[in-house]
Amino acid sequence: MLSDITTGNAKTDGEEFRFWFVGQVSQWCRNNNIPFDESKYGLRNTGDIEIKWGIYKKDDIRTAWASCSEKIAMSILIKGDFTFFFREVNGPGKDKEVRLKNQGDYVIWREDVEHTWKMSEDSEILTLRWSPQEEGLPGKGLPPDLI
Repeated sequence: MLSDITTGNAKTDGEEFRFWFVGQVSQWCRNNNIPFDESKYGLRNTGDIEIKWGIYKKDDIRTAWASCSEKIAMSILIKGDFTFFFREVNGPGKDKEVRLKNQGDYVIWREDVEHTWKMSEDSEILTLRWSPQEEGLPGKGLPPDLI
């Protein structure tokens, strides 16, 4: 149905939820004492994926490690120069640095990894999070011709 189309702007729609604009919006509303309006959020409210349009200034630094989540995450550089630092919670000395410098550069990390970051330039980055697939089911949910 044409009424099942949601449009908006990632930069402005994410302002309420630290730039996350697609995901568990009804839960985010509850957590932030914001009334949930299904007609306002539409198809942005889903438990299948979370999407963030991050906007950062030159020399921004995340000083605290972001804790592990229950989801796999991927960040794609839209513009700028963004450096991630990763560490395993139970793997002391196993840190990794990943620099996203060219438009389209990306990094994907599993749910058992903490991260922090710094900006060398004003940067914009698209981050997606999703639940891991069940073990032993490669290609789960993909059309047969893509498996």
